[in-house]
Amino acid sequence: MSQEGVEKTEQPIKVQRLGFFENISESAKHVRNSVNAQGKTLRQSDHLSAMLVPATSFALLAAVLAGGWARLVVSVIALAALLFYVLSRIGIMRTLSERQAALIWHIFLGMFLMGITFSFVFLEISNHIR
Repeated sequence: MSQEGVEKTEQPIKVQRLGFFENISESAKHVRNSVNAQGKTLRQSDHLSAMLVPATSFALLAAVLAGGWARLVVSVIALAALLFYVLSRIGIMRTLSERQAALIWHIFLGMFLMGITFSFVFLEISNHIR
């Protein structure tokens, strides 16, 4: 049987189970090392979307100082930029195994819900400060 067109995958490494905080720390180190090792090979479109993240952050800071329609316009532009960032990277999911894709999807959904919840908490706090 021909192996043409079939990718060879690395065997999964047996990872020791750790406690809650040790797991977070080791996972953060692993992600940082992976980004440092793999993050230098970006497509041209990825460079654009990567630059949108800090630009969006500064725009949102400016929106806090602005008022009225300016705040809404900057917020909508920031939302569109971040949506472009996520959608330009969603194709990565096709390269993962089904288990990896499911895990990443659950993390993605959790972060999305955490962002919405953070927004509500932040708005509630800012309304009580005024």
